[in-house]
Amino acid sequence: MPDSVQDRTVCLVSLGCSKNLVDSEVMAGHLGRAGLQLVSDPDEADLVVVNTCGFIDAAREESIDTILEHVARKKKGRLKGLVVSGCLVELHAAELAKQIPEVDAFLPLSDYSGVPSIVQAVLGGSLSPGGACPSAEGGDVPGVSLTGDLAPTRELRPGGLRKGPDDDLGRALLTPRHTAYLRLGEGCNHVCAFCAIPKIRGKLRSKPLEVLVEEAHALAALGTRELTLVAEDTTDWGKDLGGRQRLADLLRALGEVEGIRWVRVMYAHPATMDDDLAATMAAVPNVVPYLDIPVQHGDAEVLRRMRRGTSPERIRDLVRRLREAIPGITLRTTILTGFPGETEARFGRLLEMLEELRFDRVGCFVFSPESTTEAFTLRGRPSRKAAERRREAVMRLQRDVLQASNKARVGGVEEVLVDAVGELPGARGIWAAARSVREAPEVDGQILVALPDADAATPGDFVQVRMTGVQGYDMMATLAR
Repeated sequence: MPDSVQDRTVCLVSLGCSKNLVDSEVMAGHLGRAGLQLVSDPDEADLVVVNTCGFIDAAREESIDTILEHVARKKKGRLKGLVVSGCLVELHAAELAKQIPEVDAFLPLSDYSGVPSIVQAVLGGSLSPGGACPSAEGGDVPGVSLTGDLAPTRELRPGGLRKGPDDDLGRALLTPRHTAYLRLGEGCNHVCAFCAIPKIRGKLRSKPLEVLVEEAHALAALGTRELTLVAEDTTDWGKDLGGRQRLADLLRALGEVEGIRWVRVMYAHPATMDDDLAATMAAVPNVVPYLDIPVQHGDAEVLRRMRRGTSPERIRDLVRRLREAIPGITLRTTILTGFPGETEARFGRLLEMLEELRFDRVGCFVFSPESTTEAFTLRGRPSRKAAERRREAVMRLQRDVLQASNKARVGGVEEVLVDAVGELPGARGIWAAARSVREAPEVDGQILVALPDADAATPGDFVQVRMTGVQGYDMMATLAR
């Protein structure tokens, strides 16, 4: 076993949403500053940290499968320690500890400054003197004795503290450095019947504007050119700060951050979106004409039962006003099928709305009954088979919309941000994977650009390309001359 902190290697496995990824980046920052080596391959690691998602059944299954994969690696002697963190632990720490005793420590959502000390305790030994992690001075985490063996499967709160507004400063990016998420806060004040997030992450706690601007400047200094704003509801940002600041104020402030070319807004609740925000998006040059507004459904009774605080009429009006205020805007949404009370007739009204509004991007999920939510006890839940069939119908409709939209782009010239350069499986030559303002990172398609050579573009470059064709959900392109 390595004797010094510099010899210890940690692999972070981040599951779930972009907000969870930011948590992983915060942990990575603390681990790196404490001198621990971060590696991407778990086979090269002494210890793996799995940051879990516990939002729905499928996410929990993925989290459990990932944990068990690394348990098997540990049993074979290829791994010395395994730590599990995140939303699944927040909800089910005691149950997990009983079922998977091979895990050395479970870390619920908390201040992550003490994570290096916990890693060191699992591996044995303490941090070297002068380690940069404040909670690790002397090798101790508040409330946890690390002088002896660390009892396996302990539920630990690393810093013994709630997350602070500036905890995300100093995080180590797990995305390519040219694109990063800017998390606007923690928690949510909405009471959607299907959502466990308020129980997992608590009520809304917005970061102050000055903290977010400082974080944006720090990211820009690292080479970040695209900021994607994320929160449980970005349009609720600032409402708990006691003043009159709203998301429009933040967008104007981010418009002054030198080096940030694109600012993209995700998770805008249709019940809290307003005309001032739309006007600001249109006016601030680096705010891209793209908005994610998860509408969830198109039937009034289903929306009422979901407790979404909106209606089909408001959704239609909102989409109309957005397209008037921001010409050419790309609109993304999320749909939930199989919610209790969704009859064939009500689902039909959802399809009618989707066909009418023709959202540019649609993600569709089947309702997952969560025991910690109000929807768990609601009657009238469609069968899983019916819910899956309806999801497939939504996606068939959306494929037609997307195909028509993508074909209309062929022949046009667009600016794209290069994410990666290399060989493309099944194709000759060198290609760039890129995105325009119409494609958000991770959740949308991409633009595959044929390059004359490997030096023609590098990740983080903005280049002009001519669209040449459509391949599935992706666009094909060449460099524009």
